[in-house]
Amino acid sequence: MGYYFKDGVNKISEESTKEQIVEVTPNGPLMVYGNLQVKLPNGETKQEHKVTAFCRCGASQNKPFCDGTHKKIDFQG
Repeated sequence: MGYYFKDGVNKISEESTKEQIVEVTPNGPLMVYGNLQVKLPNGETKQEHKVTAFCRCGASQNKPFCDGTHKKIDFQG
């Protein structure tokens, strides 16, 4: 997915035209279905495919990805 600016106009890159679905699970992660490029804080980019679970509780040891810690800490959200 990607947006970029060219000549002061918002453009959508070809990669962003593929469908992704986002699901907020009760008391759990943010589930994203589809092909993604995840840009990590260290500058690394990871390609994710099919289903990716992103942490919402803030306690994952594998951020930004969910590691199931929300169940251990009884996350409500």
